[in-house]
Amino acid sequence: MVNIRTIENIKLGSKITLYNGIYAVIIGFFYLFFTEFIIKVNFRAIDSIYQLFDKYNPEISALFTKILVLQGILIITLGACIIYLSAYIIKKKDKVAWAILFPIGLIFWGGLLAVEILNKNVYTIVFSLIGWVSFIIGMVLPYKYYLRKSYEEY
Repeated sequence: MVNIRTIENIKLGSKITLYNGIYAVIIGFFYLFFTEFIIKVNFRAIDSIYQLFDKYNPEISALFTKILVLQGILIITLGACIIYLSAYIIKKKDKVAWAILFPIGLIFWGGLLAVEILNKNVYTIVFSLIGWVSFIIGMVLPYKYYLRKSYEEY
């Protein structure tokens, strides 16, 4: 039996994941526009040391920049995917969209968090942790409805 509380949980969880997708897009743009800052924090170097690195190894320096730009683009893309699927769930309460969104978000946020922990960049670890926790909360709220054997449309 689908009750009002179940419907509220589905809507609330979907709204949380929708905002989570918007948050991911914002983080992606942060990666695109603040690549130099992120590289400096990742290397834990002051500006002059990074400039020497950039001057004497421009090819390697360019690779780090390209990787961060690519990472930003992928974060924006996955954020847009999360937004689309969340909006679809809000509109249709679709079990398949929830089942697709769940592993996408877990792998995306978990992978991003793992990479940032390996980089030991406190700023990006905090951003990734906030995203991961908010995604988990958004997905756990309606899980009872989606994991039931007798799935009912409403």
